This record gives sequence, structure tokens and C-alpha cells, in this order.
Amino acid sequence: MVEINLTNNKLARLPKQIYSLSQLDRLYLARNNLSELPEGVIGLMKLRVLDVAGNRLSMFPVDFQFLTLKELLCEGNPFVKSELMESVQAVEVLSLKELSARRILAEDKSRFGVVHKALSYHPGLSLLLADWGSCSLCLQPFLTTWLECVRFVNLRKDMKMRSSQTIPVRVQLCSYKCFNKSGHSYYGVASV
Repeated sequence: MVEINLTNNKLARLPKQIYSLSQLDRLYLARNNLSELPEGVIGLMKLRVLDVAGNRLSMFPVDFQFLTLKELLCEGNPFVKSELMESVQAVEVLSLKELSARRILAEDKSRFGVVHKALSYHPGLSLLLADWGSCSLCLQPFLTTWLECVRFVNLRKDMKMRSSQTIPVRVQLCSYKCFNKSGHSYYGVASV
């Protein structure tokens, strides 16, 4: 059993070195100043206990529900609520940078293509494209999250835990076109 206890340390973010601890079984982060858990937490495949109680989390990272946790302690965080409110769709206007990045990322999926080979000669461009995301609905790549949403995950039903608590998990969409598709259970995140 490998355990790290960083409770009550006034942490605003986690050190990236934690994500290289592949044998980590228990991670205690209660009563810090964490406003988000980075996407890297998903790589902790042996993690069974996560304590993030008493932080400032509003939601959990993308694909959090795929962790095989046995226990999640998360009370005392200001999570987003599932309150329905009317939304006004703005016209989507993507920047040239975003349009180009989406095209390059889509072409780069083929690891044998010309674009993939060309990227090795342009390290600055590769670095710029390194933080790309993938739309949860259409699976197309994008550079800048167009619409941040949440999916409410029931710990018992979706993660096979004893608790029946429902938690918000971040979902990223590439466009309002995807958001307006029927058949998904994603909610847009709005500041009120």
C-alpha cells in the first residue's frame, strides 16, 4: 500500500510528480485550497481512496468516473449544482488559430501522414498543440475548449462505490452544434 497524506497544507495545486506514482493507493488532500484536480489524476490507475474534502473544487476532471476508487471523500466543496436555466446560443466564430489547430490535430491522428512527419520539424507548433482536448460527443480534437460542461455521476451506479452521492465531472465539447445534439446528459456550466 502506497499512501500520501497532504492534508492541511494550504496547497493551491498538486505537484506534477504525484502523477508518476503509479503504485499510489491512497491520496489524502483534505482541507487545502485546491480549486481543481488536474486531468493527470486519471493516470493513477491503482488509486482506491481519494480524500478531497474541504477544498474549493467545483467539479472533477474529465473521465474521473473511470477511476476504480473504493472510497471518495469530497464533502465541503462548492460543487456546481444541476439547476436548469435557459441558455442563449451565441454564434460560433472560431479564430484562425483554432481552425488551423483543429485541422492539424485531425490530420495528425494518422501517425503516418505528412502532417505528423512535418510536426517533428516544428517543435514550437508541437508545443502549442500539446494541450489539445477531445470533444466528449464527436471525439474531434480541439485546442481551446469551446464549451465546458458537466455530467453528474452517481458513485454507486457509475463507479461501483458504496456511496450513492452524485458528483459533477467535467466534460469538454468542441461546439454548440455538439451541445445541441440530443441524447446526452451534459449540462453547460454558467456563472451566475
